[in-house]
Amino acid sequence: MSSQVAMPNLGRMAALMNMAITRLVAGLLAVAPVLADTSEQAKKSTEYTVLSYHDVVDLTRTPDLEIYPQTITRDRLIQQFNLIDDLGYTPVSLQDILDAEAGKGSLPPNPVLLTFDDGYSSVYDIVLPLLELYDYPAVVGPVGSWLAVPEGGEVPYGQTSLPRERFLSWAQLRELQASPLVEIATHTYDLHKGVIGNPQGNEQPAAGTPQWSESGYESIEAYRQRIHDDLERARDQLENKLGEAPRSVIWPYGGYSHATMDIAAELGMPHTFSLLARPNKLGQGTDDINRYLIDQETSLETFEEYLGGRIWHPADERVIHVDLDYVYDDDPAQQAENLGKLLDKVKAQDISTVYLQAFADEDGNGVAESLYFPNDHLPMRADLFNRVAWQLKKRAGVSVYAWMPVMAFDLGDDYTYVSDARLGNPSPERYRRLSPFVERNRQVIADIYKDLGYYAKFDGLLFHDDGLLSDFEDASPAALAWYQDKWGLPGSVDAIRQDDDLMARWTQRKTEFLIDFTHQLVDEVGRYRMYDTTALYTARNVYAPVVLNPDSEQWFAQELEAFSRAYDYTAVMAMPYMEGAEDADAWLKNIAEVAIARVDPDSLVFELQAQDWRDQTPVPSEKLAHWMRTIREAGINQYGYYPYDFHNDHPDAEVLRREFSLGTTLRKTP
Repeated sequence: MSSQVAMPNLGRMAALMNMAITRLVAGLLAVAPVLADTSEQAKKSTEYTVLSYHDVVDLTRTPDLEIYPQTITRDRLIQQFNLIDDLGYTPVSLQDILDAEAGKGSLPPNPVLLTFDDGYSSVYDIVLPLLELYDYPAVVGPVGSWLAVPEGGEVPYGQTSLPRERFLSWAQLRELQASPLVEIATHTYDLHKGVIGNPQGNEQPAAGTPQWSESGYESIEAYRQRIHDDLERARDQLENKLGEAPRSVIWPYGGYSHATMDIAAELGMPHTFSLLARPNKLGQGTDDINRYLIDQETSLETFEEYLGGRIWHPADERVIHVDLDYVYDDDPAQQAENLGKLLDKVKAQDISTVYLQAFADEDGNGVAESLYFPNDHLPMRADLFNRVAWQLKKRAGVSVYAWMPVMAFDLGDDYTYVSDARLGNPSPERYRRLSPFVERNRQVIADIYKDLGYYAKFDGLLFHDDGLLSDFEDASPAALAWYQDKWGLPGSVDAIRQDDDLMARWTQRKTEFLIDFTHQLVDEVGRYRMYDTTALYTARNVYAPVVLNPDSEQWFAQELEAFSRAYDYTAVMAMPYMEGAEDADAWLKNIAEVAIARVDPDSLVFELQAQDWRDQTPVPSEKLAHWMRTIREAGINQYGYYPYDFHNDHPDAEVLRREFSLGTTLRKTP
C-alpha cells in the first residue's frame, strides 16, 4: 500500500511527536478500567505473559482497507500499550526471558512479551514507531514464501490473495532487524496454509497434519522430512538476506507437535511460540511458549485478564459421551447425514465437551476389534474419527476427547491376555485385555496411540473403563514374573492373596502401574498430535464402587485419590441402575457427597446413564434431568451422560436444557 511506505526521518520524528500527544489523550480512555485495585494482577517475576498480534491498520489513513481476522486498529493498539504501562506491566525481550531461564538475570515484575505474526508492512509503518515511542521490545515473525513473492506480485492468503506491498519488504525487514527493540523469528517458509488432512477433504494446519491424497497419507518419515525442509529453508532464507539466522519459530495457527519442536531445535531454533492461552513459567523451558491471541474484538477488560494470566472459561464441564458407531454407515451419504445430525444436535445443547469413541465396538462388548483411524495393528472400520472430531471442534464449538481402551484390544490368539488366577485363562466376565506386563503388548498399544495422535485432531484422551486388574488378575506367566522380579512379591497370586500386607502392596503397585502406563500412552499421543489452542487433557473412567468403598481398590486396581492426582478429570460412572441401586436419588446424593469429601470436585465429571441396560430401555429425559439436579445440589457441577442416541433424539435436549446447558455462564480461572 503506497500510504504505508517507509517515512523519512523528519516525518518519523513528527509522527513520534504526534503519537506522544495521542498517548496522553488515549491514556484517558484507559483510566476507567485501571481505577480498580490491581494487586491481584501483580505477577511474580517467575511468570511472564506473551501476546500475539497480527496486522495493524490506521483507519484515518486507509479507511477502505479490507480487514481480515486478527487485525487490530492503531487506536486500539495504543490503548493496549497504555494499559500495559498503567497497570505496571513491563515489556521484555526474548533475550530477557532466555537470560532469566539460564539464571543470568531476573525478569522485572509483571513481564510481558509482544509478538507480531505474518510480517505485515504495518509492523514497519505503524508498530515500529510505537515500539520506539513506548520503548517496548517485540518479536516479529514473517512467512518466508510470502517474502519471496516479487514486488508487484500477489501473496496467497487463505482462499484469496493480497498485494505483495501489504507485507514487509526486505529493506523494511532489515531496518526492523537493526532496531535494538526487534528480534526476527520465522513463521515458517510455506506452512502458513492448510493441507488436506483426511479423505473427506478437511483442510488442517500444514505444520501439524500429515497430508492426504488419493494415494493415501504421507508417512511419518515423509511428514518429518517436509517439516524439516521447510524450517531449514526458512532459516537459510533469513540468514542469507539478513546475515543472521533466526533462533525461534512462530507456528502458523498455533499448530505444532513435539515432533516439530524437536525438528526446529535440531535446526538451531529451539524456542517456539504456540497459541495456548495461558501464562508461562520460568523453568518450563522455551520450546513451546504460550501466547494469548489479540484482535479488534479483544476488550480492554479481556486484555487485562490476559495480562494477568487469566482467561474466561466455561463455568463447568458438560459432557456428551458419543458412540461413533452411531455415526458410521456403509452408505457414505447416510454417514454424512448422520454426522450432520450429530453436529446440529450437539451444537444446540450448549455444552463444553464430547467424549468421542475412536474404536469400533460392533458387538457391544467394550473391546476394540477395529479402529476409526489408520493404524498398523488393527483393521480400520472407517477413517472417520478425525473427520467427526474436527467437525465437532470447528462447527459445534466443543472440545473433543478421544475415548480409547487402555488394554482392551483384540489382536487375536497370538497375543497374551490378562489371566484370572482362578481359571488359568482370561475371565469371560471381564473385558478381554492385553496383558500390560508383556513388552510386546505395551509396544503395540503405544503404537496404536501414536497413530491416533498422528492421524487425528482432538483435545483430550478419555481412558476407557477397561483399565482395571481384579484381585485375581493378572496371573499370566509374564505378570507373575514381573511381580517377583520388579516388585519383590511372590510369583504366585495365591501366595499374595494369603497375606494382607502383600495383598495391599500388590494392589497399590498395580494401581500405580496402570496409571504410569496411561501416562506413557499420553506421551505417545503427544509425539505427533497437533497442539493448536488447547493442551492435551486427560480423563479416566472410574467405577462407582471405587468411590463409595476405598477397600474396593483391590477389586479394580483403581483409587479415586490417585486418579485425581494423575489426570485432569476423573470420569465417575455414576450410574445407579447399573449398580443396582434401589433408591437412585439417594444413591446419587451419597456418591456425590463421598466423592467431594475425598477429592477436589473440580477434578470430577459424573457420567450419568441415559440407558437402562437391565431391560435395554431409555432412561426418561425427565428422570435424567432430575438426576442432574440431584447431583448438582449435592455439589457436583461437572457432569454428562452416556449414551447419546441422536437418531431418536434421546435424551431430549429441550427437557435437559435447564439442568444441562452451559449457555453463557462463564468464570475466571487462574
